[in-house]
Amino acid sequence: MADRGKALVADLKSREAAAIRSAQALDLQDVSAVFWFSSAEMDIDPYVAGRKGPPAYMMNALGLKNIIESDEEWPVVSWETIARANPSVIVIARMDRRRFEADNYEKKLEFLKTDPVAREMEAVKSDRIVILDAHSMDPSIRNIAALETLAAALPEFDLK
Repeated sequence: MADRGKALVADLKSREAAAIRSAQALDLQDVSAVFWFSSAEMDIDPYVAGRKGPPAYMMNALGLKNIIESDEEWPVVSWETIARANPSVIVIARMDRRRFEADNYEKKLEFLKTDPVAREMEAVKSDRIVILDAHSMDPSIRNIAALETLAAALPEFDLK
């Protein structure tokens, strides 16, 4: 059993390192991101990733600047503040729960493309939106798969 655990840890560390190397190879300069988890209502301020927690780790590891400067894990931040920061990339959570309308990633995409403030962000105009499983934004073994997904999307986004 211990050998299987060691093999799993080694595999995760290898995958993590590969994702980080692929992002570093892009030599991204001044590329920023925001992670949108959900919103209690579609037209109110969203829950986004602060400077602590797995999304912050992913952004730091891949060389992306988190536009959110709060130490809260999931602070509520206005769309005007987010739009003013104009993130290069927007990451949205996909989840099965439907506690809030914005738990549906398709509703998030629709909002981003139709809201008069959100649709003006470069990430929305250039379709630089990554969809990640919501569970991968919480501390777990799934963080590595999310890191890989985000790293794989970056070369497709013409971020130079």
